[in-house]
Amino acid sequence: MMCHTKTLGVIQVDESVWRKLTEEEKREIKKICLEKLETYYQRIENKSP
Repeated sequence: MMCHTKTLGVIQVDESVWRKLTEEEKREIKKICLEKLETYYQRIENKSP
C-alpha cells in the first residue's frame, strides 16, 4: 500500500489507505519514519572521515 518514486525520492501511502487510518495511527507511522530517517543519517554521519 506504499509506493516509492525513485526519481522524486518520495514514498507515499496509498490515499485510500491513508484516509482509513486514525489520527493516532498516522502519528505512529510518522514517528516511525522519522526514527528510521534519524538512524539512517546517523549511520551516514558516522561513516564520514
